[in-house]
Amino acid sequence: MEAENDKRFGGILGGLKRLIFNDAPGSVNAPETASKAMPKPEDVPEKATPDPAPVTTFIATDAGASNIDEQELVQKIYQLFESINKPGVDFFELWNAAEKMGGPTPVNIQNAFTALSILGLSKELALKTGRDYLQEMDQKIKADVQSKQQEKDHLVLQLQQEKASLKSKEAELEQQIFNLQKALQDTKAQLTQVDSKYTKPIFILDDKMRVGVSALAIVRKEINTVLNTVEHSVK
Repeated sequence: MEAENDKRFGGILGGLKRLIFNDAPGSVNAPETASKAMPKPEDVPEKATPDPAPVTTFIATDAGASNIDEQELVQKIYQLFESINKPGVDFFELWNAAEKMGGPTPVNIQNAFTALSILGLSKELALKTGRDYLQEMDQKIKADVQSKQQEKDHLVLQLQQEKASLKSKEAELEQQIFNLQKALQDTKAQLTQVDSKYTKPIFILDDKMRVGVSALAIVRKEINTVLNTVEHSVK
């Protein structure tokens, strides 16, 4: 994928000066093979009026996310490049012409430049507009990254706040459980002692009732004896 990206995008923007416009010995200027494949000026696509509508860009913030398609993002950046195309013949037309010739190889770039130079494209203009396009795309991508970073920071803050709230609730519930467990232990301890607490008083009451009934029987017997004597013996 990296090789493909270098071929389509970085190969032009990153190595443009080295591939095309380097005047050092051994550089590509106008090779014989290039002159044979040189397109006619009328074959070069005319400048299309760019769509003023803004293009939404998407930036991968996590290189390890398996659900992010890097090539799809590269295509979106290509669309961004097209959306900022300026009127006139400049680096964008050089790009398109080289692509139509089969890709941004040194030969195709030289052929495209030679053809477009007839329409007014110069080496300086190609370099300047190419760098301007790259700078503008960098700014838009950085703005998109900054927006996503702010969104991420907001989510991280929400995560921290919710986590802190849950931890506080967890501690509160654990304290409640501790208190309930202690109350349960105290209740069980009281339950084991409750019999001894009431056994003796109950025994005393039972004994009093038993003795009371017995005493009443004794007194009743004596009273009945007296009553019987009065009834039958007293004249």
